[in-house]
Amino acid sequence: MKVTDVSWELDVLGRPIKFNEVEGSEREIECQRVFLAMGFLHPQHEGAINSLNVHLDERKNVKAKEGIYRTNVSKVFAAGDMRRGQSLVVWAISEGRECARKVDEFLMGHSILESKDAVNQFEQAF
Repeated sequence: MKVTDVSWELDVLGRPIKFNEVEGSEREIECQRVFLAMGFLHPQHEGAINSLNVHLDERKNVKAKEGIYRTNVSKVFAAGDMRRGQSLVVWAISEGRECARKVDEFLMGHSILESKDAVNQFEQAF
């Protein structure tokens, strides 16, 4: 198997955003089997994201502010892995619920869906 070393470019928070091959590091390793664990890099851009011209962040995830979930395109919202990148499923579920409330508010002008914000607002009222 041919392999090449890579170096990572980091964003301002120290998160990897892009890798570059290290020149001259290519070599061959003898093996019988190869198992690849690629991980999640970013959402697929071909299709809806590119067609709608949705803005991306420096990590190539859909750019939408946390807690608001709206993108630069009217009526397009993003949450979970698409917005924040690979994370725990509990984050995706939480953001999905919060985003659903924001979509409901956008469409109906208000929402009766549960929300972390709604709980905080209720507690502040008393």
